[in-house]
Amino acid sequence: MLVGEGGEHDVVLSSPIILDDYAQIAPESPGDLCDATEIDEILTLRTMTLTDDEKREARATDARAAAIIDRVDAIPREILERLHGTIRDLRAAAPGRDEPAELPWWNPGADASIDPEKDSIEIAGARIAKGSRVRLCPGARGADAQDMFLAGRTAIVEGVFLDVEDKRYLAVTLEDDPAADFHQRHGRFFYFAPDELEPLEERP
Repeated sequence: MLVGEGGEHDVVLSSPIILDDYAQIAPESPGDLCDATEIDEILTLRTMTLTDDEKREARATDARAAAIIDRVDAIPREILERLHGTIRDLRAAAPGRDEPAELPWWNPGADASIDPEKDSIEIAGARIAKGSRVRLCPGARGADAQDMFLAGRTAIVEGVFLDVEDKRYLAVTLEDDPAADFHQRHGRFFYFAPDELEPLEERP
């Protein structure tokens, strides 16, 4: 993200979270939490859950930690409520009765020709779609160090997705995962490129 006044291009901050260029501290923030770039409400609530013994230990580490603990302990309820659900811009919640709803380009429903639950892709001569069994062979992308723990595991394809760069990815759940039903209901999947999957059987 670019840092400084709007239009300046000489300072860049590498941020671990998504921020707009020229980000500013929210006016609702009552003070710094560590380095003044975090989500105040979350860290405040986390701090409030500390036990008295944990707070004593934190206060003993340094003066800044003690100041944060003291400020959170004394924060008024109305200030805490200001940290939650702030709305910057208002817009119509829905189009008028005679106006067609226009979906944004990134919404899956914007392109009727794409349907992750019905689309398929060919891998090693087999048609792979929702319900297909595959073996995971991560490594081609090297995107997630945790993928190494999934190598060789079998999975069920939950959908074939197309990203904004027109690349296909397959969402899967582990075949032996006891929480697979939970992940399916909530749409929490592992995503792999076609060259990271080995077909086990062709979907009927």
